[in-house]
Amino acid sequence: MMGKPSIHSLILLLLFVPLGLARPKTDVVTLVNKNEVTCEIKGLNRGVLTAKTDSLSTVSIRWRDVVGIRSEYSFEILLSDGSTKFGSLSPGASGNLLVAGSGDAIALHSVVSLTPIGSGLVSRLDGAVDFGYSFMKSKSTTQMNFSGEAGYTALRRSVDCEVSSNYVVREQTESTKRIQADMNVNQTLSKNYFAVALGQFSTNDELNLLQRYLGGGAFGRHFVRTNHSMVSAFAGGAYSSEHYTDTERRNNAEGLVGFNAQFFRLYSPKLDITGDFRLWPSLTTTERFRIDANAKARVEVYKNLFVSFSFFDNYDRKNPTTALPLNDYGFVTSDGYSFNR
Repeated sequence: MMGKPSIHSLILLLLFVPLGLARPKTDVVTLVNKNEVTCEIKGLNRGVLTAKTDSLSTVSIRWRDVVGIRSEYSFEILLSDGSTKFGSLSPGASGNLLVAGSGDAIALHSVVSLTPIGSGLVSRLDGAVDFGYSFMKSKSTTQMNFSGEAGYTALRRSVDCEVSSNYVVREQTESTKRIQADMNVNQTLSKNYFAVALGQFSTNDELNLLQRYLGGGAFGRHFVRTNHSMVSAFAGGAYSSEHYTDTERRNNAEGLVGFNAQFFRLYSPKLDITGDFRLWPSLTTTERFRIDANAKARVEVYKNLFVSFSFFDNYDRKNPTTALPLNDYGFVTSDGYSFNR
């Protein structure tokens, strides 16, 4: 059995080893006003450079205000043309960035992200959660909305998870619910090209859908990737298992064509606008296709607390329960919190 001295030693080890692993704050960031900030660069994401200092704690610096960087530590550098470079950083002529080992002078405005090599799991995570609630006494109706997002970015790979739900509880009539959960694993192939494996679960009372499990894959291309916007398109296929009201479970093969767009401003007030469109033409049912469309705008009101406005649309051209088109759409307002964004 482990004695008390050993337990105390383990506690001290867990507390102080991470402090010893923290690297010195020797990076230097030069601003447009010629001021220099000595710090530890934590990363660049969506146009904001995050740095940890001794006197100011953690600070966020607009990338457009940076004219030079120097660091002896290695970084993963993603550029707007889709290429990736690795190495330590030093300022070059005319405000360019020099990467050790590459011999290239890189324009600062072409840098989309900086990630320290060996950075931990938490620093590579980002996400958001939001919740909405409303009650109408005249109709005895309560509506609740919840959505959550989480993303993880690693070398040439990223994982994105998202869940959204809408509940409408009525006293006089039947209550309804809509739940959709998505997971995408993206793998960079070369510069702006990528492959994605995707999975989805959904249920929707308005469409008489009890359950749908879906898995598939696609190939895509990034058309725009800058510090304030990203636009990509993809195409592929999927296989789904569906169970609708008063019908037997059925399996389907589907095609997939879609695009995703993001526009963001990550300095006060933060603004994040996203849109996702997916067309699912059925390969097993004649004249059937489905559409999933989502759009969301988030506006920061105070230190990562935000108000969001979202729209969703789920359309089925030939619903198995009616053989006719069914459509479910809605607008949602909610409050929420974001982290590492």
